[in-house]
Order: sequence, then structure tokens, then C-alpha cells
Amino acid sequence: MEEQQELIMNVGEEEEEGGQPRPSSWRKNCDQTEGPKPEIEEHRIDIVEISPRVKYWIESVGKAKERTPSQFPWPSIPKVPDQMLRGTTSSDFKKFYEPRVISFGPYHHGKPHLRSGEKIKPLYAKDFLAASDQSIEDVYKKIKSNIEAVRKCYDTNATIGYDDETLAWMMLMDGCFILQFILYKGNIEVLREHQIPLVELDLFLLANQLPLGVLQLIFETAGFPMMKDLIEEFVVFSITRLPKGTSVSKMHLKEPAHLLDLLRSALLGGDEKISGKPNVQEKRKAFDGGCFSTTMKASSKVNWQSFRHIRELKAAGIHFQPSGTWFLRDISFESHFFYGYLKLPLLFIDDSTMPTFLNLVAYEMCSDAPHDYAVTSFLYFLDSLIDYADDVKELRSKKILYNSLGSDEEVARIFNEIPNGLVYLDLHKDVIKNIQKHYDRRVNTWIAQALHDHFNSPWTIMAFIAAVFILLFTGVQTYFAIPGN
Repeated sequence: MEEQQELIMNVGEEEEEGGQPRPSSWRKNCDQTEGPKPEIEEHRIDIVEISPRVKYWIESVGKAKERTPSQFPWPSIPKVPDQMLRGTTSSDFKKFYEPRVISFGPYHHGKPHLRSGEKIKPLYAKDFLAASDQSIEDVYKKIKSNIEAVRKCYDTNATIGYDDETLAWMMLMDGCFILQFILYKGNIEVLREHQIPLVELDLFLLANQLPLGVLQLIFETAGFPMMKDLIEEFVVFSITRLPKGTSVSKMHLKEPAHLLDLLRSALLGGDEKISGKPNVQEKRKAFDGGCFSTTMKASSKVNWQSFRHIRELKAAGIHFQPSGTWFLRDISFESHFFYGYLKLPLLFIDDSTMPTFLNLVAYEMCSDAPHDYAVTSFLYFLDSLIDYADDVKELRSKKILYNSLGSDEEVARIFNEIPNGLVYLDLHKDVIKNIQKHYDRRVNTWIAQALHDHFNSPWTIMAFIAAVFILLFTGVQTYFAIPGN
């Protein structure tokens, strides 16, 4: 009996120094060297104690709630997902997320190449506060009293190095600069003329945003009662280049989180829901780490398409027309007997196109962004149409795309590279399905090809009509030449 108790007590002695258990082979070797031992039925129960730290983790899971925008005074401002910074084999996208003249918020604050921009901010703040008849002390106190809400908008690692006073002063200077820039576009004595378009680009970088709540704190008591409308008009007309006749009030712009969110809403034509909205949970699972995937998931591409570019669609009798608006959601397709019409929104392509679309896509990849992926889906759809410079040329000839880059090859490269590596999103699946159905009718392709080959100019059409008249005239003449007629 004493020998049995001693053996049970020695079970825990089969551990090495440091608490690591010895391998089972060690026990076998011991049994073989020490000779046979009496068989003892042993029931062992390991008791693992939970440390206070693990108990804290368990409690945090129990108290966890789904994060919704209503839990925080202002929506968060995310960083650019790391995967979006990798770029592609032919270009480095990181430069398109970095401010070039001036920083807003803590993410890029203090970088060496942006120090000259810090000297400009006090001049703009002075002019705005004077024009709005506000005391800098009063505005600072309002921001300081909301500093906890400001901190919750940004990543903790970005604000931990700033005390409340420093962060509040940063918000004050950055906010006053933005509002003054929107009001007067730029003071040539302070900003050089070539810097103004660069500042406009800096205003719409994902990691260079200020909460709209901070701007509201600054202008709510200012002498500009229509400041909110002025901000919307600045984004709609100056940045999106929508026609001056566009009614901002009819666009139903939702309350934005920041200027980039407002820009996205304006490009989509307001807060209308896009048809074919994907299941949010299913689409979120398609992204590695919740934000991005480097490869296309074949299972997510529900409507397989065999057409590759605009030239193939044109050969199948599909023609392109401008939809009449600049809204990215405005895509439709009409199919008739042997021809079809694909209507696309107007596009203005310049040096700002690449950084603007990349930052909008990066924003949609983040968890706090709207879940419809409307911009990403539009770019994916355009990528399915554009492969070559001739595809861009066709859109230009139809007055759908306006190219100020000077090279159709460059435009094709932009729309091929932006969605490269993104998971396929089928928000326009109904349009793609109808195009594919029309494309699969081979008779459409034959008739369209015949019309293209033989009636591609007014002269060939006139020659055909003349030939028909000659045949008719010859037939009538032959008929009456027969005796008895």
C-alpha cells in the first residue's frame, strides 16, 4: 500500500526543469531499464489554475458587445490596411496614401517632409478665426472638452504620444486650416499656386482625416451659418468635378464621418442603396484579416463572364452610351434583338484619379466603412471592360471618359492595377448577367460583325442602298420586258 501511494505521488516528478513534461519515450526507457513493475490502475486528474490575467481576458469576452457607430460620439478614422500598402509588381502604392504638402491628424504629424506645412497652419487659423469673429481661447476650450471623443477616433498607438493639450491644439490648427482652405481655396501669399491641387489631394487621404465633429465644433458658433453646405459644395464641385447644375440638396448626402466619406457619398450620388448588395458577413469572410485578400476567391465570383474587354463586347453588337450622370452607381444595360446598350457614368481621368480611388478602396476595406463596397465594385466592373488602350479610346469616342493624362495606355494601366488582388465583388451581377446572356447569343455576334464589316461608314451604307435600288430597278425593267406584261 505504501509502495502504491509512493508511485502515485511520483507521477508529477516526470517533469523536466522549468515545468516542461518529459516525452513518453523517456518513460518507456525507464520502464525497460528498471525492470517490470506491478500493474497499478491509476486515475490522474490534472488541476490547472487560471491566473488573474486569464480571468480578466475571460471577463472581457463576456462583456464584449458588437461595436456600432452609436457607441461613440464620432466615427473612427482608420489607418490604411497594411496589405493595401504592398502595391503590385509594377507600382508601389504607398506613395498614394502619404500627404505631400500638409498633414491632418496624428498619423502623419511631425514627418520631416511635412514640417513646412506646420508653419502655414497658424496663418490660416488666424485668418479663419478673425473672419468668423471667434476667440481662439473659446474654440480651444470646446475641443479640449471633447478630447476623449477625439482620441477614440484614432488608433491608440497614434495618439498615445500626445497629451490632451497637444492633441487639442493639433485639432484646432488642422481644423481651422481645412475650413479656411474650403472658404477661400488658398492664399497665394502663403501657399504657392502649384501647391493648392496637392493640398486638395491631401484632404482626401484615408489616414489624413479629421473627424467632421471637430470641424463642427469650430464652425458651429462662427459667422458662417451655411458652412456645412459650403463644405458639401466644395467636395461636390471642386473635387468630383460634377457639373455646376448638379443639385447638392437632391443628392441626399448622409452625415459623413470625414471629408473622404463625404467624397465617396458624392461620387455615388448620395445615400441610395445599390442593387445586389452583398451579404455583409459573407463578404467580410472573403477578406484575410477582415480587410484584404491578395488573391481572388473563385467561389465568390457567382456570375462567370466570358467577355474580356470592350472590343469583344463591341463585336457582339454591344454599344456604349453615357448614362448622363457622374455617379458611379449609374450603370445599366439594355438588350434588343441583335444589339445592346451599356450605359456608363461619365469619368474624368487626371493625376488625382489614382490616389483618390485607392484611398476610397482602402476606406471600404476597413471595418468601420459602409458595407456596400460600391466604389470597389465599380472599379472591378471597369477592370472587366478595359484591358487595352483601344478600350479606353472607345469610351473616349462615346464621350464617356475624358482623359487629361494624355495616354490611353496609362488610363488602362490605372484601371487594371487598382483592383488587382482584391476579392471579386458582384454588386453589378445583374448587369453582368444580362451582358453575358446577350454575348452568348452567337447570332448577335454574326449580325453585328456583318454590320461592322460592311456598314462601318456612310459610304458603304450609301453604296448598299444604291445597289438595292439598282437591283429593284433592274428587276422591274426585266418584268416589263417580258411579252404580255
